[in-house]
Amino acid sequence: MIVHRLPNPFNPGSPVDPTDFVGRVSELENFKQKLMQTANGSLASMAVAGGYGVGKTSFLHKCKAIAEEHNALAIYCSLNEIDELSKERLATFLIRRVKEKVREEKILERLSNEIFKVIQRIRIKTEKVEISLVEGEEEAFPNLQSALTAAWKALKGTKNAIVFLIDEARVLERNRAELLLYLRAVLEQLQIERIPVMIIPAGKLTITGPAGTGFSPLVRTFPPAVIENFTEEEAASFITKKLKQVGIGVKESIFEKVYNVTEGHPFVLTAYMNSAYSRLQSGQKKLENLHFEAADVDFVRVDLAPFFARFYDQAGRISRQVLSAMADMPKGEISLSELAKKLGLEMNELSPHLGKLVQDGSIIRIDRGKYKLFHHLLGEYIKNKQKKNRE
Repeated sequence: MIVHRLPNPFNPGSPVDPTDFVGRVSELENFKQKLMQTANGSLASMAVAGGYGVGKTSFLHKCKAIAEEHNALAIYCSLNEIDELSKERLATFLIRRVKEKVREEKILERLSNEIFKVIQRIRIKTEKVEISLVEGEEEAFPNLQSALTAAWKALKGTKNAIVFLIDEARVLERNRAELLLYLRAVLEQLQIERIPVMIIPAGKLTITGPAGTGFSPLVRTFPPAVIENFTEEEAASFITKKLKQVGIGVKESIFEKVYNVTEGHPFVLTAYMNSAYSRLQSGQKKLENLHFEAADVDFVRVDLAPFFARFYDQAGRISRQVLSAMADMPKGEISLSELAKKLGLEMNELSPHLGKLVQDGSIIRIDRGKYKLFHHLLGEYIKNKQKKNRE
């Protein structure tokens, strides 16, 4: 019988508490510098890019904690909350998030009732009638920058900046990055009046602009901090910190094994540690090799199945053929010419599918005409799936 006095400290799929955050030192320093720059009236924003499960949401929550330490009104939100996005809906969404954050600050008595009342009256002027979050007459503004300017006038002297941390922001790149261009234009207008607003979109971003214009203006406005896998040292630090919270030790030799299995991918690492920890018996105080050997049995087939399904099960027919071919290759690597020969297809026929798989994060382009699976365990998942289908 498996009994634990304390819950499993590893929770795959949930953002890491800012106090448990490890690594990303240069990226966090970059954020701090841009925050200070913005607070001083020279607006500086950034983007956060990276694959699924690599820790973008955890990074945003850490940035939020840092921003609050520097007395900013830090607003975390996710665009998953919006079905169809337009400039008007995005503007209304952001102002509503400001209202909700100010309400939260008022409840915590970090802002006065006077500021709360002013902010709650602000809305973007639209054809649709909006219901205020408080009773009283609303003040309608024609656009996002004027509404944010009004909000800042109420907050000035109490806060140092307004920081939007926008998760699941890949939707902003649709329609030739129109919405990112819109946010850039808003920031340019705010800069004129030195209104300290910082915007950080995060997601599987490419930060591209309309064809023919180049993407450099967008990159200058939202220079991407690319979040990648943990180093072996960062992975060991994360594991140690989590286990210390529940009074469980771990053999030093385990760190190398965990890193080799997970490649330092934060979601895979957390899922692996979750699985091994669940094998601890009542009274045991240290994770040993036997716990990880027990976890290995079902790890890819069961624990990682929901995570890997999005990459393989939901892909199109030719994309699945591409992934299957790569799964059979050493290290999951293959060249375009090898792939074309293996599948009996023309290279120009395969190229769009490879581009889509790269965009979706299933594969990585490692050189011109050469690709690899984003994680070697995806290959194991695909082979297990094929075996099950044959049975």
